[in-house]
Amino acid sequence: LPHKGKYSKYAAYENYIAGIINQNYFGPPIEDAIITILKLFFPNKRIGDIHNYPKSICDGIEKSGIILNDKQLKPFLILDSIDKENPRVEIELYNSNEYVLEYEIKPK
Repeated sequence: LPHKGKYSKYAAYENYIAGIINQNYFGPPIEDAIITILKLFFPNKRIGDIHNYPKSICDGIEKSGIILNDKQLKPFLILDSIDKENPRVEIELYNSNEYVLEYEIKPK
């Protein structure tokens, strides 16, 4: 993506994600499937289309070198919430050879 113009913020955010990961992960690239939990904390209810947020985050994870391809990020769970005091993104990655994701949907 170009670093100027319409997509410059996307590229900057992708690089930011990669940088944060590179500051915190020092192991070899992971080749297995990765259970991915993405928690989005927004400052208010003006959220937008939640399905658009993961793309730049996944590209940043791949760019960091922790994985070979963002197709490894599966299964993928996206959760959103409001946190006026501390809006943020939390990324949890689990090697699928070591963990299993289980979920349950219950009636209210």
